[in-house]
Amino acid sequence: MIRPSRSGGALALALALLAAAALAAGCGGGKKVEPAPGVAGASQPHVWKPGVPDTLGPVVAIVGERRIRAHEIDSLIETAPPNLRAQLHEAEGYKNLVNRVVTEEVVYQAAKRSGLENDPAYQAAAAKAAREALMRIYYQRRSAAFPQPADSAVQAFYVSHQSSYQIPTRARLRHIQVSTRARADALRKRLAAGGLWDALARSDSEDKTTRDNGGVLGFVTPGSDYIPAIGNAPEIVKAAFELKEGETSRPLKSAKGWHLIRVDHVDPARVQPLSEVRQGIVGHLAQDSEEAHSQALLDSLRTAANATVFEDSIRAALVPNRTPQDFFKDAQAAALPEQRIDLYRQVVARYPDDPVSIQAQFMIGFTYAEDLAKYDEARAEFQKFIAKYPKSELANSARWMLENMDKPAPELKDAPEGTGGTGAAPDSLR
Repeated sequence: MIRPSRSGGALALALALLAAAALAAGCGGGKKVEPAPGVAGASQPHVWKPGVPDTLGPVVAIVGERRIRAHEIDSLIETAPPNLRAQLHEAEGYKNLVNRVVTEEVVYQAAKRSGLENDPAYQAAAAKAAREALMRIYYQRRSAAFPQPADSAVQAFYVSHQSSYQIPTRARLRHIQVSTRARADALRKRLAAGGLWDALARSDSEDKTTRDNGGVLGFVTPGSDYIPAIGNAPEIVKAAFELKEGETSRPLKSAKGWHLIRVDHVDPARVQPLSEVRQGIVGHLAQDSEEAHSQALLDSLRTAANATVFEDSIRAALVPNRTPQDFFKDAQAAALPEQRIDLYRQVVARYPDDPVSIQAQFMIGFTYAEDLAKYDEARAEFQKFIAKYPKSELANSARWMLENMDKPAPELKDAPEGTGGTGAAPDSLR
């Protein structure tokens, strides 16, 4: 894809996107080029030139044997964002688009000649793009059949959200702005004597943005102090709803000066009818329901395909290639005794036939006794250990723990061999 230049802005980006579409739509679609008359066998390459017009419009460019017709360019313009179409129909924009399509075709033909179509990287990318396009178009066509919200649902939503469709009272204002109270008083007298509002606005108002259109400011509402072209002016907003239509106010002050205001008309508060807001409600409800319909579609496809996810395999895949001894060391390194016990139990459950399971089983009872002083739990664990591993080298240590774990630590000379002299487990288990 040829990138648009940085200086091209939105138009350059649109041209690049459209040219990509042209490449996809027109690659290899041209007719074979006939040699120009009278130059057969010449050493210079033959250049085809437009002849009589055809139904696809004139040929606007040619690249090798590929003819690019006006119909192709016009079709691309129709896919452009609406705000760019007029620009692309102008001479410069149209020519830029043609040149973009030519550039894309030049690169495409060079890639074809290079033999990249047989390259594994290209084939993988093409297969991936084709797969994604197939899925996308399939889903788009299936989702287009999703049911639209029922009229009853639209009506119910409208009734339950009435407050959202209330339009408050609003008044349409005009003003004449001057710098002093005296000038405002003088203008008011001239209006009272028959002066024309629009003429006085043009000749005397200091608001350059509104004076030529009769001082029209737009609408104000009672719930806001903001007035277009003036800013926050609560006194003027208040006066707007005290005046009768066509009546001129007394001079009113704002941060921009003094104003005479006139109310063109007042629209009373109302609730928008369903006919005005139906399209928005339908869109909102359709968006909300699309997720449910989409999930139902995907669930049905999974069922039809007999798709199955194996949770145990996922857990196994997430576990790195570690040995039982690695997990035992993790248990030893855990900060809290409760964490160590839980991790030792996991080792026993996960590797029941590995020798490390014997060590882990012993350490459960040892941790209960030495770190938590929970002797009942420790006694139960040591008894379980002796019953399960009576011939283990650690069985004697378990028996000794049963007899001595709740007693003061014996002297080193009295400690059974291999316990570390303090009632502790052998050093290899610490």
